[in-house]
Amino acid sequence: MSALFFLAFAFFAVGQAAVVRNSAQTAADSAALAAARADRDAAHDAFLAALTSGDLVKLGYLLANLGHDGQSCGAADTYAAENEAKVDGCDPTSSGLGYTVSVTTLGTVGTSVIDGTETKHATATATAVVEPRCGLGDKDGNAIGFICNGDHVTVDPTAGGFVLDLSIFYTVHLSK
Repeated sequence: MSALFFLAFAFFAVGQAAVVRNSAQTAADSAALAAARADRDAAHDAFLAALTSGDLVKLGYLLANLGHDGQSCGAADTYAAENEAKVDGCDPTSSGLGYTVSVTTLGTVGTSVIDGTETKHATATATAVVEPRCGLGDKDGNAIGFICNGDHVTVDPTAGGFVLDLSIFYTVHLSK
């Protein structure tokens, strides 16, 4: 009978470890997405200026080369902390269009019948990238055309009520 109890508690410890591991992966995913989204959002003013001035060369450059703003890993730190983890590494991807973030959970697996679990933290890594959804189309007066995911989109930054939404032009997603 005691062997069955031990086995049950051992399975419980494995379950606890799985929960902590999933928490680490959630923290890594959200931190990487936050860093990549912060890079996208940092391009807002430059993109708006290029739209307003009708600078197709600058718009084409911004669609292909967001770059890194140097502040994006701060967003990763915030999201990791909100998921009870700390960032161990936040590095731009080799493509320059995203971040790979590594985290460690603040919590441990906890006490169990398996020795050492009370000091075991989970780690995880995730990569998120920013990719353009659009290519440039034609310019007609103040209106600028884009081809976004195969659809024609026309933007007139001088139109009343215009608000720039960069999620139309870029996608932020996890990468393998």
